[in-house]
Amino acid sequence: MTKENPTDDALRVKIKSDALRLISFKPRSIDELRRRLKLKKYPDAKVEETIESFKKQGLLDDEKFARLFAHSRVYSRPSGKRQLEFDLKRKGLSDSLVAETLKSLGDYDEKKAARDLTYARFQKMTGVSKEKKKARLFGFLKRRGFSDGAIFGALAELFSAEGGSAASCGGKECENLES
Repeated sequence: MTKENPTDDALRVKIKSDALRLISFKPRSIDELRRRLKLKKYPDAKVEETIESFKKQGLLDDEKFARLFAHSRVYSRPSGKRQLEFDLKRKGLSDSLVAETLKSLGDYDEKKAARDLTYARFQKMTGVSKEKKKARLFGFLKRRGFSDGAIFGALAELFSAEGGSAASCGGKECENLES
């Protein structure tokens, strides 16, 4: 039986302390935490040991993280499923976990979210031609990761029949929004 070096214990405590501090700021995926700890030049073996310890304690769980991240993103900063998929993969989650997470968002209506964002943004646009409004709204929704179908549906509904004024405002009464 070998006794560990006191500096090993101090290093282990330092890594765990840094890891706890990082996950206290915001939830993180296992890969995110691993990358952050490696940036601090900690030995790979000690980083992996800390991550395994945190997984056993329930402090790190990629499935739970993916679910929480997706629901938070959908309701706090609505975006399309394509953007959400990109963000989850960027967090270091596996393709199968990303697919499963997106599937669990069955109640998320991407078209409704695009429509709501379009109406909100449209109301703020004044003194801009109809064509520029369409282009700006299209770009805005595209950058948020919405599908072309959701974007065109929202724009078609907004710029329906009556010369570019909104026929309805997502269930709200509205006047001519073209002004």
